[in-house]
Amino acid sequence: MSIEDLKKESSPFNIYSLAVMAIFIYIMTQSWIDTEMSFGALLDGWKYMLEYIEGNPSIEGSSYFPPTTNTSDLSDYMLAMLETVQMAVIALVLSVIIAVPLSYMSSRNILLILIPGQSWIQKSLRQILYATATLFANICRSINEIVWALIFVSAVGLGPMAGILALAVHTAGTLSKLLSEGNESIDPGPVEALTSSGAGFIKILTYAVIPQTMPHFISMVLYRFESDVRSASILGFVGAGGIGFYLFDKLRAFENGDVCAILIIIVLTVWIIDKISALIRKRYI
Repeated sequence: MSIEDLKKESSPFNIYSLAVMAIFIYIMTQSWIDTEMSFGALLDGWKYMLEYIEGNPSIEGSSYFPPTTNTSDLSDYMLAMLETVQMAVIALVLSVIIAVPLSYMSSRNILLILIPGQSWIQKSLRQILYATATLFANICRSINEIVWALIFVSAVGLGPMAGILALAVHTAGTLSKLLSEGNESIDPGPVEALTSSGAGFIKILTYAVIPQTMPHFISMVLYRFESDVRSASILGFVGAGGIGFYLFDKLRAFENGDVCAILIIIVLTVWIIDKISALIRKRYI
């Protein structure tokens, strides 16, 4: 291939790229118009947001600043935040147990290792497993955690268990998608080498697949744990336990000093988890 041909192929101004760009601009413009998005409205309403944060001088505790410093309340909030983290931990473990096998069934290359062959029975079986796994994962992650929490609250009652189950189901669907993408991007070389030597599915998985996908797996699991802590923080809005119960209660009562204190605790907790995650990523990735 000549340099001129290479320049033509790598140019962003070919017909295909321009067509994609035009479609994207159209979608973005139409979406902006349909949703009535306007930075002008935000600029015009900025002062009302500041007034809300400043609160009503005649109503005690309606201002976000200063945050409450009541020791008893802060102790309750921190214990509730601890419960929120515990919910996320249990939910993550349950979701991983579901998501890992689901991700293998959602990966075409892993299914080909599990069910080798090109007969119509083998192809059909792979298609059925793939379609079933992807449909189940799509359902799990398409339904918001709060909706799942409402469903589980009706089954197990108010409290952390409903929140744990809601997070586990939603995260299982999301992790399945993320992990399956990692599975499908592995180097096929080691897999083909073990397959040609007559190795079985478990050996191929152990020695050719998992070593390649482990960094991606750790990264995605840590990411979802951070997300689950944030999500668990609002599940209390529907009675599913955690610090969200206090957050919703104080928001309804316009006790914004307490709301600010709760938000600070949530932000600090997520920041600490992010730092710990960074250390783990540095060690294993």
